Amino acid sequence: MLKKFFLILSLLCFGSHIADAQEAFPFVAKVKAKSANVRAGQNANFESLGQVQEGAEVVVVGASFDWRKIKLPADAKAYVNAGFVKDLGDGVGEVTGNRLNIRAGALVNAAIIGQLKKGDLIRLVEKKNDWYRIEPPDQSFGWVLNEFLEKTSQDIPSPRVVQAPIKNIYVKKRLEAGKADELPPGVVRISGTVEDLANNMVSSNIRHYVQSDGTVYALQGYRHVIDSFLHQKVKIEGRIKPDVKSDKPVLLVTKISLVL
Repeated sequence: MLKKFFLILSLLCFGSHIADAQEAFPFVAKVKAKSANVRAGQNANFESLGQVQEGAEVVVVGASFDWRKIKLPADAKAYVNAGFVKDLGDGVGEVTGNRLNIRAGALVNAAIIGQLKKGDLIRLVEKKNDWYRIEPPDQSFGWVLNEFLEKTSQDIPSPRVVQAPIKNIYVKKRLEAGKADELPPGVVRISGTVEDLANNMVSSNIRHYVQSDGTVYALQGYRHVIDSFLHQKVKIEGRIKPDVKSDKPVLLVTKISLVL
């Protein structure tokens, strides 16, 4: 009798794994309950990172039994140790540690919900003792019970991108005066679709290109940022790098945005 019980239990677990494997991730799901807790792990005992309300859409990236792993919404709780972040001003921080854990609370033993690399830019919400609460970056995740979600599409929205603050006072004044279309000397603006140079990459941080008005520009910038725009039409501002050896003009990307 006991053997039969364990056999049934094994079949149920196996069936759950099959169901999970049949889901194609990522996809967009809508919250169908009045509200649903977002947890730091696939268990009700994990910290709550906040709630998602009825009708809100979330990106589902994985599954574990009755739980679905989602990209955290912008208002979810996420914290990093302030000792590994440089405050750049205007609510933007730069990660100075090689691997910085994103945690569910302002504690060293809080659950890890993601990780950042040196050089990553993050949006700082507030400082709490030795911790920053941050806007959850694209590489931070929480868990929601599947019963509260309804799959709607696989049209995944673009990731949130944090840009370095503008330090040039003249550029700031120009933007404040409503003259954002005027480019400073030496800056060019192009538009086109971001593609991968693949085997023709110039270096580890010059591995993408955009063709604009008949000219192919190699793009220099943070790889993880430009990767997030791969195969999408964008508008780019930057400066041509004459000191880089390449058969294409190399554009140092200072601003990139989607063309809707």
